[in-house]
Amino acid sequence: MFTDIVGFTALAQTSESDALRLLERHNQLLRPFFLRFRGREVKTMGDSFLVEFESALEATTCAVEIQRSLRSAVPGLPDRERIRIRIGIHLGDVVSSNGDVFGDAVNIASRIEPLAEPGGICVSGPVYDQVQNKVDLRFDRVDAPELKNVQMPIPVYRIILAPEPPQPGSSSGGPEAPRRLAVLPLTNMSADPQDEFFADGLTEEIITELSRIASLRVIARTSVMRYKGVTKSVREIGAELRVGYVLEGSVRKAGNRIRITTQLIDAATEEHLWADRFDRELADIFAVQADIASSVAEALDLRLRPTPAAARVAPPNVEAYTLYLRGRFLWNQRTSASVQEAMHRFEEAIAIDPSFPLAHSGLADCYSILVDRGVISDEEGIPKARAEAEQGLALDSSSAEVHASLGLVLTHSSDFRRAEQELRAAIALNPGYAIAHHWLHLVLLSGGRVEEAVREMRAAEELDPLSPIVLNSAGLLSWISGHPEEGLRKLERALELAPTSDAAMFNLVSLLALTHRENDARARLKSFEDGAAAPTSKFWVAACSYGVLGDRAEASGMVERMRSLPQTEHIPPRMFGFILAVVGDFDGAYSIFLDDRNSGGGAFRAGIRVSPALQKFREDPRFELLVKKWEAASPLDLPRVEGAARHGT
Repeated sequence: MFTDIVGFTALAQTSESDALRLLERHNQLLRPFFLRFRGREVKTMGDSFLVEFESALEATTCAVEIQRSLRSAVPGLPDRERIRIRIGIHLGDVVSSNGDVFGDAVNIASRIEPLAEPGGICVSGPVYDQVQNKVDLRFDRVDAPELKNVQMPIPVYRIILAPEPPQPGSSSGGPEAPRRLAVLPLTNMSADPQDEFFADGLTEEIITELSRIASLRVIARTSVMRYKGVTKSVREIGAELRVGYVLEGSVRKAGNRIRITTQLIDAATEEHLWADRFDRELADIFAVQADIASSVAEALDLRLRPTPAAARVAPPNVEAYTLYLRGRFLWNQRTSASVQEAMHRFEEAIAIDPSFPLAHSGLADCYSILVDRGVISDEEGIPKARAEAEQGLALDSSSAEVHASLGLVLTHSSDFRRAEQELRAAIALNPGYAIAHHWLHLVLLSGGRVEEAVREMRAAEELDPLSPIVLNSAGLLSWISGHPEEGLRKLERALELAPTSDAAMFNLVSLLALTHRENDARARLKSFEDGAAAPTSKFWVAACSYGVLGDRAEASGMVERMRSLPQTEHIPPRMFGFILAVVGDFDGAYSIFLDDRNSGGGAFRAGIRVSPALQKFREDPRFELLVKKWEAASPLDLPRVEGAARHGT
């Protein structure tokens, strides 16, 4: 780490005594931070420090805390008495000698520091790689940084800190940045291990309840469930999820009684801010969730956004609610078998309590995901999904989940205008609903609105940083936005979390192949073919990947293997059309895509509009005709299914 006082030389020329007093105060303020974060002060050079740290994360966190402290120290000081510094951080090998350090890494750090703005921090690419998923910060890449006497290109990033507090008399200002919280999976303390689903479902419901706090950002279920059964300290989890607070606890269910214990912890200090125990009848579960959210809000001194009285719905039957939690537990596993099992639980919940809107939402999501996976056809699944979502909306128009479910159905039926309306309604009701942001980004991409899609994707990634589905989309967007290495890192991370993801693997192989790393692309494809993915996924990824690599014969062989699969493996024609577009058979691809029945929903059209693997396909004059047809087409005309016919799959 290199630090340097802004304007020190000019101050010394006008008043040496003022400059010396400023320098002494500067040294007194900074040195405790170095000790706190295990930094070793190598030397001072006038108004500069050279400090060595044991990790890039400790160096970065130290720099951020220093700048925040300097901004808040003694507001209202005249400019000549304010301490403003620049900080540069680099990660690399050094040689120690007589208490000093030498090497290229030292030189690079000293060249990065001047690129920082006054009161700012710049880090090199290696530092960014180490910390970007571990700190609650935003990074902006510096375009073509010029580092004096450094020959090799070094990527540099600026850390975007909150704006400096306004000085007295200034009218500028802004709201406090939202606080970030992670709700860890509640531990099941019940004697019956089958109650595991109840603990997981209750975790998700508490996350939903807390997300209603406007000034709180709550990490989505997908990411926090990664810590189920994992032994890590709260501090480690806080750093990995980039949150300031963690809520943890347990649930014990015995007959019609439940006991929930919860505690709110400061992630940085591991200090317990609040703890409580709730012993209630199971019928009071809904009130307990609200009590927990209110207590957390009070402990953090936040205001819980109330639901308007007119919009409140009656609590569901407890038995129906328990079945709903079981269904969501299964749906969140996202395998075809678990989703089909989830359908039965939602259907059972609806049979007990037909007025339970979330059960209808869950059933709609089951149909949607099975259509997306090709398990059931569009003609069979979309009308049923739409009937369930609209029934849920009729029962509770204030539910973000129901609006999002309907938005997803509408993307599948190509009604993108209304899909956008429903998804924006879901986000307005619950800005912390990561799934809604992700589904909205697909709708926007399908219409070619890339910049808007990037904004929604950033929101989804902030709320759900460990979701492989989100990381796949974020990686693709980073790539098409001109940052292929960042895209590569996110796609690799997505596959670490979900090794059988066909979308992430195809995007990764495409990125490697199209950035002249063909051997790496083939190696990754081979590992996927040898892995645990389903045959349909393996053959589809291989066919598309061989097309990108220019091996048309291999791609054709994979297509034949797809066609030889049992009839139970329903593969929509549009998937074959995608392969034809990749391998260069544009006539065949357009003959499929120009048929309205094969136009696909938001996710599919988004891939067609932005995938780098289809760049040549989009240069064909017929692509403009296809886009116009998409934009002019009315929603997919499929028969409607009324509520009485819902139990058909």
